[in-house]
Amino acid sequence: MEGPSGAAAAQPLARSFSQVVFNNIPQSYPPSTSLTCHYTASFQPHPRDWVGIFKVGWNSAKDYHTFVWVEPCLDVVGQESVTRQTLFKDYYLPKDEMEFYQFCYIDVTGQVRGASTPFCFKSPEEQSLTSRLDDDILVVTTQEQVDQSVRERDELQKELDQIRQENETLKSALEKERQDAAVFKEQNEEKESEKSHLVEEMGQIKEEMGNLKSTLQQKLQEIDTLKEELLVQTTQQLELEQHRATEQKELSRSSDRAAAENEKHTQEKYDRAVLKINQMKDEHKALKGTIEAQSQDIAKLNCKLREGQRELFKTEDSIQLLQVDLQSSDTQKDRLDAELQRVTLNMEDLKRENQELCRRLTQQGTQQESPDDLASTGGPLQALVSQLQEAQVKLATERDETRNTKRQVVALNEELTNVKRQLDNVVMACDEDRRKSNKFELQLREALEAVADKDGLIEENEHMMRLVKHENEDLTRENNNLRSNMEGLRSAYADLNAPTSDSSHGQPDSTSPAGNTSTIPAPDPTEHPYEVIEDVAEPEEGQLLMCRHCHESFPGITRGELEQHEASHRVCPFCTVICDHMEQSVFEDHVYSHEL
Repeated sequence: MEGPSGAAAAQPLARSFSQVVFNNIPQSYPPSTSLTCHYTASFQPHPRDWVGIFKVGWNSAKDYHTFVWVEPCLDVVGQESVTRQTLFKDYYLPKDEMEFYQFCYIDVTGQVRGASTPFCFKSPEEQSLTSRLDDDILVVTTQEQVDQSVRERDELQKELDQIRQENETLKSALEKERQDAAVFKEQNEEKESEKSHLVEEMGQIKEEMGNLKSTLQQKLQEIDTLKEELLVQTTQQLELEQHRATEQKELSRSSDRAAAENEKHTQEKYDRAVLKINQMKDEHKALKGTIEAQSQDIAKLNCKLREGQRELFKTEDSIQLLQVDLQSSDTQKDRLDAELQRVTLNMEDLKRENQELCRRLTQQGTQQESPDDLASTGGPLQALVSQLQEAQVKLATERDETRNTKRQVVALNEELTNVKRQLDNVVMACDEDRRKSNKFELQLREALEAVADKDGLIEENEHMMRLVKHENEDLTRENNNLRSNMEGLRSAYADLNAPTSDSSHGQPDSTSPAGNTSTIPAPDPTEHPYEVIEDVAEPEEGQLLMCRHCHESFPGITRGELEQHEASHRVCPFCTVICDHMEQSVFEDHVYSHEL
């Protein structure tokens, strides 16, 4: 039977039991028999409301034993109270006859709208026997039995409380187990999703592998087709080679000479590149030495420049002091000029007074007056004479002060001129030091640019040398492949000519490969010369040491220097890839990816 929705069952229960009243509920129902319950609702039922049978003592709407959906009734729409009935089939009813149950009405929101009185499931015989015992038996007990029953009841109550506590503990443990089960379920779902994701990835990888296998099959088929074509061409070529034995020898010799010349030219080109790189390295070292010497000179000049700057700062401080002294001297000069002008004015006033007194004395001396007049005028005349003498002395003193002031002004002007001349010399020296410093910096910058250009040329030549070396290795590899092809052609030719040799009574033909194993079959003259090379003159590498990582040859170095060069490479320990261009963090990620 389909249960109520989980959302409705999870709602908190509202104990509003009075909204639905169950009618005529007996104390017991016969077992294994369908039963009908009648109830009256004070509201209009919802199609998703349901009536369930619960064991007495239930705690949640999920604790139902069975339930039946409420059937809607359209003929009672608008009535305040609705009387309905619900049928429970015997198959879904409880089988336990010792427990008590009750009907509960649960609405669509999970609220309990009503509950019936308890009932049980008993047969009619048991029910009648119980009723007769209840009606006819008179129990007679003593006080001791009553006390004992009370004690037993208390003990049973204690055991019941203990059982309830254990029940609560078990319920909490069960709730915790449910939570753990929910967590485990979520983890399991996550793992299932990861598993499905991995399965999808495996499917994609298998699909890619299938595509690669199909591609590989196609390539193998193409290779088989090419082998068949090559075998056909080889057969045709061997048939033609029987008539071209002499031409084959000449073509083989010419091909060997061409290959030897090509190898010699490549080796010479490689040696010239190595020599040029060594020369550029020597020039680079010389430039580095020159730069270091110039750096030392520049450091010395910078020290001298700093000392000159300190002296310049001291001179500027002295100049500022001298300027302050000059300003004070100018102020003193102005003051002395004003004093001199004032003294000059005073001298002129004194001169005029002196002239006036002289004139008056002259007039008085020329007049012939009586002795009484002379006696009366002698007093003022002496006063005038004394004033005149004092004015002359004061005038002489002012003249001396004026001359001293003029001498001080001249000395101060000369000192100011000398200070200005020294300041100009210091400024010129500083400018000269700055020009020298800028010149050395320009030379240093040019030297660094020249070193950078040399480094670029060295890198370019090294790149060219690597290209030449790779080309040489490709040529060597192609020659080896051609040798193996020629050996295969010889063996195929020998297998084809084997019956002919048997038919001629074991007399080998001088023109056949079976009879003359030293003869090298030559291809068509129109083919590439490398296709007929047997022994290519490779450059002697007995004295060349090759790096086992970058496969570069270094002429003229020792075994220890080669080991230092090999140790300078950053090589992956798993795939042996050279990782010199990688940063440390990228290199570590690359190595860890192999461990994963």
